[in-house]
Amino acid sequence: MDYGSDFKLVDDDMVFTPDGDVEIISGPACVAQDIDQTLKTTPGRLPWDKEAGSTMLLMLNDSGIDYNAVINELERVANDDPRVDPTSVSAKRREEKKYRLEFRPMSAITPEVLDYDLTKGDVKNA
Repeated sequence: MDYGSDFKLVDDDMVFTPDGDVEIISGPACVAQDIDQTLKTTPGRLPWDKEAGSTMLLMLNDSGIDYNAVINELERVANDDPRVDPTSVSAKRREEKKYRLEFRPMSAITPEVLDYDLTKGDVKNA
């Protein structure tokens, strides 16, 4: 399956090769990076797609974060990606304000794992 390719991001910054070229990410890791970026984008932020994004950032400022809402949002974003096997999507709360999202891209053998620590005041992939 073609998962696409994109610029590789680390801490939301592009990564460069020793030659100065932008490093490219592809395969299942590209799917994981795309889901991670969707979770960090509030709806309406992208002028070309006002409905794209996630409410995760909005939940950070909520004094009483409903952990079920966070789990539902993590799973919703993963399930919205057509490259993800919907039967493989699972999000769980690991500890207070720390969450894990696991999913398997279609035809992939191993799952991708994204960890989030909402205690940092940002949606950081821990």
